Amino acid sequence: MRPLVSRQSLWVGYGGTAKRATIDIGPPGNKVLVQGAKSTELARLAASAAMETGLRPVMFDLDGSLASSLSGRFRTYDYRSFLYDAFRLEAPESWHSQLAAAAYTLALDLSSEEEAIIDSAMQKVSSDGALLSPVTIRDVMGQVEGFRGFYVDKLSGRIGSLRLFDAADDQSFGALLEGDVIIDFHRAPYPLAGELSACLFVAKVLAMSQVSGTELPPLFITEAHRIFRANPRPDHSNRLLTTLMGVSSSVAFSTNQPSALAPSVLASCHLRLSSIDAVSSQKGSEGLRFIRGTVLLDDLRSGERSWFFPRRIGHKTGEYSQAKPSSYVNPEVTREVLEHAEAFPLSTPESIVQFLTGEFLPADIRAAQATLLARKCLILEPKDTGSGPKVFCLTLTEDGRKLLQELRS
Repeated sequence: MRPLVSRQSLWVGYGGTAKRATIDIGPPGNKVLVQGAKSTELARLAASAAMETGLRPVMFDLDGSLASSLSGRFRTYDYRSFLYDAFRLEAPESWHSQLAAAAYTLALDLSSEEEAIIDSAMQKVSSDGALLSPVTIRDVMGQVEGFRGFYVDKLSGRIGSLRLFDAADDQSFGALLEGDVIIDFHRAPYPLAGELSACLFVAKVLAMSQVSGTELPPLFITEAHRIFRANPRPDHSNRLLTTLMGVSSSVAFSTNQPSALAPSVLASCHLRLSSIDAVSSQKGSEGLRFIRGTVLLDDLRSGERSWFFPRRIGHKTGEYSQAKPSSYVNPEVTREVLEHAEAFPLSTPESIVQFLTGEFLPADIRAAQATLLARKCLILEPKDTGSGPKVFCLTLTEDGRKLLQELRS
């Protein structure tokens, strides 16, 4: 975590008189909108300029555009490396769980009634100290007092469609918030999985900032219209967006579809970088003259408006940061792994992962297996499968049986 930083000037290009064009950002945090067909190039430019000034941004890259062009400049992670930690509650638990409920509401486009059910479910999850994953939420949905019938059944089905999340690692958000990092969400198996993950990541960093009382690094969100979208049914609280807009850190929203972005985001972003197509589609732009390839810098607070030619930022790609071994083992997962190995003598490590994935995250299952193998509670030994070749299967040892009895009790 870092202390408050001073205002910084980002060098973004050249003005009409060949002077440098800059954007001043810093606490109290500016909210920046990058819009238009060239939003990808402009977001890449703004992120690189922020890094040059030492602001160490954190980028939530929903479309993969920054990861595909700047992975050689920033530490770049697949979102699954931090997914498991995003599901963990951050103290104070009730505060984080409310933001997580808002994340589900945004991603799933829920109504006010469905948001109330999610809020109640999160309160139970928070009191139990469980994870905020779709698996956990779906399991407690039927236990929420005061809600029964159509809305619960409908919401349970929608949550159930998100059960198959695959966490590839168990990285800590503390490493993420050191800055100069890109989180790539475009590898999600389907769009909604990436959008929900991004919302939960935002909820987690806001909760960590609230708990520690320190400043967040500048945040960049590409394809922001996918999570903060113009909702034709604005009947939920939108607590996540309200909290994000209230932080003192600078936040940049990038979108090539500004008309699909939530009106509250448009109203809150006083600094705007707009490519020509975005400017020409705005009201009152009929009399404007501009040169092809220029970008409009608009400061709605002062009313200043200027055109500039953006700097060229070359692509620099590299390998994604390597995963580290998992460091957290859930006792319930440990018990399930031991029980499965006891009930099915021909179980292999991968078959247990596949069997339990619908209930637990694969990263947690593999971590439990590795720990049990290291403690000699399980051993791998070749077993005859009949007419086929021998297969290395997990066998429960005497120490494993003792541990299983303890976990059952």
